[in-house]
Amino acid sequence: MLFLESERLRMVPFTLELVRATIEDRQKLKELLQAEVPANWPNPDFAEVLPMIAQGMAEDPSRPVWDGLILEKETNRLVGDMGLKGGPDESGTADMGYSIVPEYQGRGYATEMANALIDWCFRETDIVKITAECLDDNTGSIRVLEKVGLRRLAPEDNMLKWEITKAERV
Repeated sequence: MLFLESERLRMVPFTLELVRATIEDRQKLKELLQAEVPANWPNPDFAEVLPMIAQGMAEDPSRPVWDGLILEKETNRLVGDMGLKGGPDESGTADMGYSIVPEYQGRGYATEMANALIDWCFRETDIVKITAECLDDNTGSIRVLEKVGLRRLAPEDNMLKWEITKAERV
């Protein structure tokens, strides 16, 4: 993944060094990013998978990076994370996930960066479909996914499924 940039944000690829610093040394993370890092980032769900992400990156250093950290340009603060959960599968489908630090939610950051990520994927990669999922009571994510053009599919229990194809976006 390249550094992505939008009007107010930039996405920094989440390298193994940054993942390890997130897990082990918050001060080092701040130094590596040269940015302010909120104490409540990452959220518990993302924090739980970080060791597995680090292990996968360490086992295959040549594997492309599909996740990034979202920084607010004006303040140089980390405001969230976004990525493609390991990258595309053999059919060219990638599953997008993201989180925004609570105090930065409601500012359109997830929508802005998701648009930049989707555009980059369909323009610069072989990805032909992007999927996402969120809980049926997550009104913030529902709004984001609708705004960036994903179609809601049939739900599975309390999980809403979404997708957009390259043909729909271009």
